[in-house]
Amino acid sequence: MVCYNQFMRYRWILTLFLFALTATVWLAVWWEAPSKYLTVSFLNVGQGDAILITAPNRNQVLIDGGPNQSVVRELGQAMPFYDHSIDLVMASHPDQDHIGGLPEVFERFEVSGFIEPAFKAETIIYKNLQQKVTDEKATHLIAQKGTKIILGPGVILEVLLARPWMLGPRGGKPDTNASSIVVRLSYASTTFLFTGDLPMKYENQLAYAEPFKVKADVLKVSHHGAKTSSSYYFLKMVKPEYAVISVGENNRYGHPNPETLNWLASVGAQTLQTKDLGTVTLKSDGITVGF
Repeated sequence: MVCYNQFMRYRWILTLFLFALTATVWLAVWWEAPSKYLTVSFLNVGQGDAILITAPNRNQVLIDGGPNQSVVRELGQAMPFYDHSIDLVMASHPDQDHIGGLPEVFERFEVSGFIEPAFKAETIIYKNLQQKVTDEKATHLIAQKGTKIILGPGVILEVLLARPWMLGPRGGKPDTNASSIVVRLSYASTTFLFTGDLPMKYENQLAYAEPFKVKADVLKVSHHGAKTSSSYYFLKMVKPEYAVISVGENNRYGHPNPETLNWLASVGAQTLQTKDLGTVTLKSDGITVGF
Protein backbone atom coordinates (compact mmCIF):
# COMPACT_ATOMS: atom_id res chain seq x y z
CA MET A 1 0.00 0.00 0.00
CA VAL A 2 2.88 2.36 0.84
CA CYS A 3 4.53 1.70 -2.49
CA TYR A 4 1.23 2.24 -4.30
CA ASN A 5 0.67 5.57 -2.54
CA GLN A 6 4.19 6.72 -3.37
CA PHE A 7 3.68 5.70 -6.98
CA MET A 8 0.42 7.67 -7.18
CA ARG A 9 2.07 10.71 -5.59
CA TYR A 10 4.99 10.65 -8.04
CA ARG A 11 2.56 10.10 -10.90
CA TRP A 12 0.58 13.15 -9.77
CA ILE A 13 3.75 15.24 -9.52
CA LEU A 14 4.81 14.08 -12.99
CA THR A 15 1.39 14.97 -14.39
CA LEU A 16 1.58 18.46 -12.92
CA PHE A 17 5.10 18.90 -14.31
CA LEU A 18 4.03 17.83 -17.80
CA PHE A 19 1.01 20.11 -17.63
CA ALA A 20 3.18 23.08 -16.61
CA LEU A 21 5.70 22.27 -19.35
CA THR A 22 2.96 22.07 -21.97
CA ALA A 23 1.46 25.36 -20.80
CA THR A 24 4.89 27.02 -20.96
CA VAL A 25 5.45 25.75 -24.51
CA TRP A 26 2.05 26.99 -25.67
CA LEU A 27 2.66 30.35 -23.96
CA ALA A 28 5.93 30.68 -25.87
CA VAL A 29 4.22 29.73 -29.13
CA TRP A 30 1.46 32.27 -28.48
CA TRP A 31 3.96 35.06 -27.68
CA GLU A 32 6.20 34.39 -30.67
CA ALA A 33 3.27 34.27 -33.08
CA PRO A 34 2.74 37.55 -34.94
CA SER A 35 0.17 39.90 -33.46
CA LYS A 36 -1.87 42.63 -35.11
CA TYR A 37 -0.98 45.05 -32.33
CA LEU A 38 1.90 47.42 -31.77
CA THR A 39 2.35 47.72 -27.99
CA VAL A 40 4.03 50.64 -26.23
CA SER A 41 4.56 50.41 -22.47
CA PHE A 42 5.62 53.46 -20.50
CA LEU A 43 7.26 51.69 -17.58
CA ASN A 44 6.76 52.75 -14.00
CA VAL A 45 10.36 53.54 -13.02
CA GLY A 46 9.69 56.51 -10.76
CA GLN A 47 11.19 59.87 -11.68
CA GLY A 48 12.57 58.92 -15.08
CA ASP A 49 11.78 57.50 -18.49
CA ALA A 50 11.74 53.93 -19.79
CA ILE A 51 9.58 52.89 -22.73
CA LEU A 52 9.27 49.40 -24.20
CA ILE A 53 8.07 49.11 -27.79
CA THR A 54 6.95 45.71 -29.07
CA ALA A 55 6.15 45.48 -32.77
CA PRO A 56 3.52 43.04 -34.06
CA ASN A 57 6.34 40.71 -35.18
CA ARG A 58 7.73 40.84 -31.60
CA ASN A 59 10.78 43.00 -32.37
CA GLN A 60 11.50 45.11 -29.30
CA VAL A 61 12.99 48.53 -28.64
CA LEU A 62 13.71 50.02 -25.22
CA ILE A 63 13.90 53.81 -25.12
CA ASP A 64 15.75 54.89 -21.96
CA GLY A 65 16.20 52.90 -18.76
CA GLY A 66 14.99 55.02 -15.86
CA PRO A 67 17.13 56.19 -12.92
CA ASN A 68 18.06 52.79 -11.49
CA GLN A 69 17.69 49.01 -11.68
CA SER A 70 13.91 49.16 -11.24
CA VAL A 71 13.68 49.06 -15.04
CA VAL A 72 14.71 45.38 -14.94
CA ARG A 73 11.79 44.58 -12.64
CA GLU A 74 9.37 46.42 -14.91
CA LEU A 75 10.73 44.71 -18.02
CA GLY A 76 10.21 41.38 -16.27
CA GLN A 77 6.52 42.22 -15.97
CA ALA A 78 6.15 43.61 -19.49
CA MET A 79 8.03 40.79 -21.26
CA PRO A 80 7.60 36.98 -21.17
CA PHE A 81 9.66 35.36 -18.41
CA TYR A 82 11.73 33.42 -20.95
CA ASP A 83 12.55 36.46 -23.11
CA HIS A 84 16.07 37.72 -22.35
CA SER A 85 16.81 39.71 -25.49
CA ILE A 86 16.11 43.23 -26.74
CA ASP A 87 16.72 44.16 -30.35
CA LEU A 88 17.55 47.83 -29.82
CA VAL A 89 18.20 50.08 -26.83
CA MET A 90 18.02 53.84 -27.33
CA ALA A 91 19.25 56.46 -24.88
CA SER A 92 17.42 59.72 -25.56
CA HIS A 93 20.17 61.64 -23.70
CA PRO A 94 22.71 60.81 -20.99
CA ASP A 95 21.03 62.03 -17.79
CA GLN A 96 20.84 59.67 -14.80
CA ASP A 97 17.04 59.46 -14.86
CA HIS A 98 17.17 58.16 -18.44
CA ILE A 99 20.24 55.91 -18.49
CA GLY A 100 20.69 54.94 -14.84
CA GLY A 101 19.18 51.49 -15.33
CA LEU A 102 20.68 50.74 -18.76
CA PRO A 103 23.94 49.15 -17.53
CA GLU A 104 21.85 46.57 -15.68
CA VAL A 105 19.74 46.02 -18.80
CA PHE A 106 22.91 45.14 -20.70
CA GLU A 107 23.86 42.79 -17.85
CA ARG A 108 20.52 40.95 -17.85
CA PHE A 109 19.56 40.96 -21.53
CA GLU A 110 21.18 40.21 -24.85
CA VAL A 111 21.08 43.53 -26.70
CA SER A 112 21.70 43.64 -30.43
CA GLY A 113 21.98 47.39 -30.98
CA PHE A 114 22.44 50.66 -29.13
CA ILE A 115 21.74 54.18 -30.38
CA GLU A 116 22.41 57.48 -28.61
CA PRO A 117 22.89 61.20 -29.34
CA ALA A 118 26.28 62.69 -30.18
CA PHE A 119 26.56 64.15 -26.67
CA LYS A 120 29.37 62.63 -24.59
CA ALA A 121 28.88 62.89 -20.83
CA GLU A 122 31.60 62.71 -18.19
CA THR A 123 29.53 60.96 -15.53
CA ILE A 124 30.37 57.59 -14.02
CA ILE A 125 27.03 56.09 -15.07
CA TYR A 126 27.57 57.19 -18.68
CA LYS A 127 31.07 55.71 -18.82
CA ASN A 128 29.77 52.51 -17.24
CA LEU A 129 27.07 52.28 -19.91
CA GLN A 130 29.58 52.78 -22.69
CA GLN A 131 31.68 49.93 -21.31
CA LYS A 132 28.64 47.65 -21.13
CA VAL A 133 27.81 48.42 -24.76
CA THR A 134 31.37 47.55 -25.73
CA ASP A 135 31.36 44.34 -23.69
CA GLU A 136 28.04 43.31 -25.25
CA LYS A 137 29.50 43.84 -28.74
CA ALA A 138 26.23 45.51 -29.67
CA THR A 139 26.04 47.56 -32.84
CA HIS A 140 26.69 51.13 -31.65
CA LEU A 141 25.12 54.01 -33.58
CA ILE A 142 25.03 57.79 -33.17
CA ALA A 143 21.57 59.10 -33.99
CA GLN A 144 21.19 61.28 -37.06
CA LYS A 145 18.15 63.17 -38.26
CA GLY A 146 16.31 61.16 -40.88
CA THR A 147 17.52 57.76 -39.69
CA LYS A 148 14.74 55.19 -40.08
CA ILE A 149 14.61 51.87 -38.29
CA ILE A 150 12.19 49.31 -39.71
CA LEU A 151 10.81 47.24 -36.84
CA GLY A 152 8.44 45.24 -39.00
CA PRO A 153 5.89 45.57 -41.80
CA GLY A 154 4.43 49.07 -41.55
CA VAL A 155 6.29 49.83 -38.30
CA ILE A 156 8.91 52.58 -38.59
CA LEU A 157 10.95 54.37 -35.95
CA GLU A 158 12.25 57.65 -37.41
CA VAL A 159 14.68 60.12 -35.85
CA LEU A 160 13.17 63.59 -36.26
CA LEU A 161 15.79 65.48 -34.26
CA ALA A 162 19.35 64.66 -33.27
CA ARG A 163 21.30 67.79 -32.39
CA PRO A 164 25.12 67.89 -32.51
CA TRP A 165 27.14 68.10 -29.30
CA MET A 166 27.08 71.72 -28.21
CA LEU A 167 28.09 73.83 -25.24
CA GLY A 168 25.47 75.70 -23.29
CA PRO A 169 24.74 79.44 -23.62
CA ARG A 170 27.89 81.56 -23.97
CA GLY A 171 30.12 78.49 -23.81
CA GLY A 172 28.78 77.37 -20.43
CA LYS A 173 27.94 73.92 -19.11
CA PRO A 174 26.74 71.54 -21.85
CA ASP A 175 22.98 71.09 -21.87
CA THR A 176 22.16 67.39 -21.86
CA ASN A 177 18.41 67.97 -22.24
CA ALA A 178 18.97 69.92 -25.45
CA SER A 179 20.76 66.90 -26.88
CA SER A 180 17.64 64.74 -26.56
CA ILE A 181 16.81 62.57 -29.54
CA VAL A 182 13.23 62.96 -30.77
CA VAL A 183 11.79 59.91 -32.49
CA ARG A 184 8.50 59.21 -34.22
CA LEU A 185 7.04 55.72 -34.18
CA SER A 186 4.48 55.00 -36.88
CA TYR A 187 2.35 51.92 -37.44
CA ALA A 188 0.15 52.28 -40.52
CA SER A 189 -1.92 55.42 -39.79
CA THR A 190 -1.12 55.73 -36.07
CA THR A 191 1.84 57.59 -34.56
CA PHE A 192 3.71 57.99 -31.27
CA LEU A 193 6.12 60.86 -30.53
CA PHE A 194 8.95 60.49 -27.98
CA THR A 195 10.70 63.70 -26.97
CA GLY A 196 13.16 62.84 -24.17
CA ASP A 197 13.70 65.99 -22.08
CA LEU A 198 13.82 68.39 -25.01
CA PRO A 199 13.39 72.05 -23.95
CA MET A 200 10.54 74.17 -25.26
CA LYS A 201 12.75 76.20 -27.61
CA TYR A 202 13.78 73.15 -29.61
CA GLU A 203 10.33 71.57 -29.49
CA ASN A 204 8.94 74.73 -31.09
CA GLN A 205 11.67 74.76 -33.73
CA LEU A 206 10.92 71.13 -34.59
CA ALA A 207 7.19 71.78 -34.83
CA TYR A 208 7.82 74.73 -37.13
CA ALA A 209 10.19 72.76 -39.35
CA GLU A 210 8.23 69.47 -39.36
CA PRO A 211 4.56 70.41 -38.80
CA PHE A 212 3.20 67.19 -40.29
CA LYS A 213 5.68 64.82 -38.71
CA VAL A 214 5.14 66.01 -35.15
CA LYS A 215 1.42 65.24 -35.28
CA ALA A 216 0.85 62.17 -33.16
CA ASP A 217 -1.86 60.10 -31.53
CA VAL A 218 0.34 59.62 -28.47
CA LEU A 219 2.88 62.08 -27.05
CA LYS A 220 5.49 61.18 -24.45
CA VAL A 221 5.48 64.56 -22.72
CA SER A 222 8.97 66.04 -22.55
CA HIS A 223 10.89 66.39 -19.29
CA HIS A 224 8.23 64.76 -17.10
CA GLY A 225 5.82 67.64 -17.64
CA ALA A 226 8.24 70.39 -16.53
CA LYS A 227 7.38 74.00 -17.28
CA THR A 228 10.51 74.28 -19.44
CA SER A 229 8.88 72.13 -22.14
CA SER A 230 5.50 71.63 -23.82
CA SER A 231 4.42 75.07 -24.98
CA TYR A 232 0.85 75.56 -26.16
CA TYR A 233 2.17 76.05 -29.71
CA PHE A 234 3.97 72.72 -29.70
CA LEU A 235 1.10 70.80 -28.13
CA LYS A 236 -1.36 72.36 -30.58
CA MET A 237 0.81 71.18 -33.46
CA VAL A 238 1.12 67.64 -32.05
CA LYS A 239 -2.54 67.51 -30.95
CA PRO A 240 -2.26 64.13 -29.22
CA GLU A 241 -5.18 61.98 -28.21
CA TYR A 242 -3.11 60.64 -25.31
CA ALA A 243 -0.28 62.40 -23.46
CA VAL A 244 1.84 60.20 -21.20
CA ILE A 245 3.92 61.73 -18.41
CA SER A 246 6.60 59.50 -16.89
CA VAL A 247 7.01 60.90 -13.41
CA GLY A 248 7.68 59.82 -9.83
CA GLU A 249 5.23 60.31 -6.99
CA ASN A 250 6.02 63.27 -4.71
CA ASN A 251 9.11 64.12 -6.75
CA ARG A 252 11.21 67.07 -5.54
CA TYR A 253 10.83 68.97 -8.81
CA GLY A 254 7.07 69.38 -8.60
CA HIS A 255 6.57 67.60 -11.92
CA PRO A 256 4.28 67.81 -13.74
CA ASN A 257 3.77 71.56 -13.78
CA PRO A 258 0.09 72.63 -13.48
CA GLU A 259 0.45 74.90 -16.52
CA THR A 260 1.63 71.94 -18.63
CA LEU A 261 -1.43 69.97 -17.53
CA ASN A 262 -3.67 72.91 -18.45
CA TRP A 263 -2.10 73.19 -21.92
CA LEU A 264 -2.59 69.47 -22.48
CA ALA A 265 -6.23 69.69 -21.49
CA SER A 266 -6.73 72.71 -23.74
CA VAL A 267 -5.62 70.75 -26.83
CA GLY A 268 -7.94 67.85 -25.96
CA ALA A 269 -5.34 65.34 -24.76
CA GLN A 270 -6.13 62.67 -22.20
CA THR A 271 -3.19 62.83 -19.79
CA LEU A 272 -1.88 59.62 -18.25
CA GLN A 273 0.73 59.74 -15.46
CA THR A 274 2.81 56.78 -14.34
CA LYS A 275 2.80 58.06 -10.75
CA ASP A 276 -0.97 57.56 -10.71
CA LEU A 277 -1.43 54.57 -12.99
CA GLY A 278 1.83 52.65 -12.78
CA THR A 279 3.02 51.30 -16.11
CA VAL A 280 0.88 52.71 -18.93
CA THR A 281 0.42 50.39 -21.92
CA LEU A 282 -1.16 51.57 -25.16
CA LYS A 283 -1.87 49.41 -28.19
CA SER A 284 -2.34 50.25 -31.85
CA ASP A 285 -3.92 48.10 -34.54
CA GLY A 286 -2.65 50.53 -37.17
CA ILE A 287 -5.94 52.42 -37.26
CA THR A 288 -6.71 53.41 -33.69
CA VAL A 289 -4.85 53.58 -30.38
CA GLY A 290 -6.27 52.38 -27.09
CA PHE A 291 -5.71 50.30 -24.00
